[in-house]
Amino acid sequence: MYQDASYYSQSQQKQSVKNNSMKVARQWQINDQKAEKNGLHKAIYWVKSQTKNEDGTQKQERWVADQKYVGDWNQNKKCGFGVQYYGNGDKYEGGWYDNQRNGQGTYWVSEGKNKEYTGDWVNDKKTGKGTMFYQNGNRYDGVWQDDKSHGEGRMIYANGDVYEGSWFKGLRSGYGVLTKRNGDHFEGYWVNDKREGQGSYFFATKNQVFVGEWVDDMPKTGVYSEVEDPYTVKEEREKHFMDPYVLPDIPKVELQDPTNVLKESMELARKERIIYRAIHIPLDEMYSKQEMEDLALQFESASNQEHKITLINSKAIFQSMGFDIEEKILQSYLKHLQEDKYNEFEIELETFMRLVAIILESQGHEQSDINI
Repeated sequence: MYQDASYYSQSQQKQSVKNNSMKVARQWQINDQKAEKNGLHKAIYWVKSQTKNEDGTQKQERWVADQKYVGDWNQNKKCGFGVQYYGNGDKYEGGWYDNQRNGQGTYWVSEGKNKEYTGDWVNDKKTGKGTMFYQNGNRYDGVWQDDKSHGEGRMIYANGDVYEGSWFKGLRSGYGVLTKRNGDHFEGYWVNDKREGQGSYFFATKNQVFVGEWVDDMPKTGVYSEVEDPYTVKEEREKHFMDPYVLPDIPKVELQDPTNVLKESMELARKERIIYRAIHIPLDEMYSKQEMEDLALQFESASNQEHKITLINSKAIFQSMGFDIEEKILQSYLKHLQEDKYNEFEIELETFMRLVAIILESQGHEQSDINI
């Protein structure tokens, strides 16, 4: 009898503990549901611990407000329109999705006093159309991708210069026009934020224009010529001597076959920059959409499961395109493209396309003449 009573008492205690645990669990779930952030909340604060004094004592309150969010929520995540106040004084006001800045929004710095960026966001990054106000006084209006100016855009510099044209990963690249504050004007191509390739530079004060090939932001070879301005009145120079001055006969000096000399000079400048331009010019500037698709099909037909090809595979593709390139030459080109990551057994699609560009230029063929 005694043993049966003891067993019954222990069973009741276990059942009581179990019931209490279930009540606590249910209460936790109820409280969690009440605390779940859904819809519009007036304000949610984040706090951080105050730094201590040198003697270890606490400075005033132990906790201090660090961040604050006012806006819409969905399943405990910022979603919809909201305003985020950051601990460093910055502020974001705009669209949210899945706890990240998405849609239209404006980011402010210096305690919300100075607008830094207003425009489109995708997953916390500037992507789409937007305007950026730089701390150095520059302003960019245009297309963004992954926090960088990418596509068509205009930069108004603090010194008064204006660039309008193509951008690639934050750098001027492609066709663009630079108008300087003093009136000088450049129209032409850019690579890696520098003038590279064909371009024309107009000198406002001299009424002269240079048309030719640019290398590393400097004119390499071309033609200078005068530009007649019908609205400019030429000042007559003061005549210091009234008597005519008779010059001795001087043999006439002129360049023999100047057109051919200029042509050869420009071709030489381009040849010296083939590899540099093939490495840095965006692919969509070198190829049309159809050409890129055709090259991708050729690449995939020879690629492995990791979507890579070998140097031998590329040589076979080039032979089908009408090029018989020595393996040593291909290795040399590939080393320039891959630099310190040289591996002739793992050639990616982008590297392959740039390799094709080098061969097309070095062989002196137009892309339209190649059977891709």
